[in-house]
Amino acid sequence: MTRLRIISRTTCLCGVAALATVVLAACGSPKPIGLSSVTGSGGSGSGSGYHLTGVTTSTKTNTTTSSGTTPSDVDGGNCGITKNGLTAGADILLVLDKTGSLTRAMDSANECPTGSTTCQQRWATLVSGLNAVLSSASSSVLWGLELFNSDGSCGVDPPEVQMGPGAAVQAYIVNVTPAGSTPTKLAIQTAVTYLQTLTDTNGKFILLATDGEPNCGSGKGGGAGATDVPATVTAIGNAFTAGFQTYVIGVGTETGNLDNFAIAGNTTNYYPATSPDQLTAALNSIVGTVASCTFGLGRRPPDPNNIVIEFNGDHSLRPPQDTTHANGWDYTSPADNTVQVFGPWCDNVTNGTYTTTEVLMGCVGGGVIP
Repeated sequence: MTRLRIISRTTCLCGVAALATVVLAACGSPKPIGLSSVTGSGGSGSGSGYHLTGVTTSTKTNTTTSSGTTPSDVDGGNCGITKNGLTAGADILLVLDKTGSLTRAMDSANECPTGSTTCQQRWATLVSGLNAVLSSASSSVLWGLELFNSDGSCGVDPPEVQMGPGAAVQAYIVNVTPAGSTPTKLAIQTAVTYLQTLTDTNGKFILLATDGEPNCGSGKGGGAGATDVPATVTAIGNAFTAGFQTYVIGVGTETGNLDNFAIAGNTTNYYPATSPDQLTAALNSIVGTVASCTFGLGRRPPDPNNIVIEFNGDHSLRPPQDTTHANGWDYTSPADNTVQVFGPWCDNVTNGTYTTTEVLMGCVGGGVIP
């Protein structure tokens, strides 16, 4: 898996903004970033990009324009420029269903017979698949683990494993025994509360793996047996608004409601897993996407509509913003602090064609990049 380094240039037209240190200083009246249209391509697809006139390409990191450099040398006489080196990466919180139905077979609703060597039990398969993915995942990915339930009924505790290397998750899950009810709504709400405490610049995601319908209608302390699908969809939608996409893996055969969950989490559809191979493929696909094609910006841009993304320091390699997620880039949530690239652009990240990315941000009132 190829790791990209982002050189993030915050070009301010009304102040100097440091992406990491964040210091704003007033200056003259706003003026648009100097642009000239070009046509670029993302692998087999095409996109439009824009030259930023007067901006010097550099891979130097964590430096600010020196006092000996005049503003006109940088951005047409308006503001300075800050360059920060960032590494593409992701924080993935595994939110795993460990309810009693996880003792059933992957390919049916039947229990695996005691002592069977041929029946693929859901929980055992999930643990095996996670071990394989965690062992081979890029070091740029950090992992946390939250299990639901946590009390044999409808309770959910804060994550059992805090965000860090995947080995800690592997060590924990081998000793878990599935039992109890399915408080999915509370699990998502608890996950959001935890993710909001993290301060690193990685993109942050929820990976929900479940095998059925939420059945804790009134949340912690009761309600076992009461369906809770609408409230769970709302909780996942609220997580997305807060800045956290939810990827959904449906383990087993009773997964009819899960597309609603994925749509609410802005990930389009759930990943079905009725066999060990399907489960491993789903995990690898999700991890590969968020680890290689998603970039945390560290904070919300001064003007989310006034940024450009450039690969390999080449002005012709600037994907357009594409809210259809087919061939370009887009924010991963309304928080506007993480971007993801799609289609051939993502393909060229993962296959190593693109090795560096620059994100250039304009100031509020500095003119919208077309």
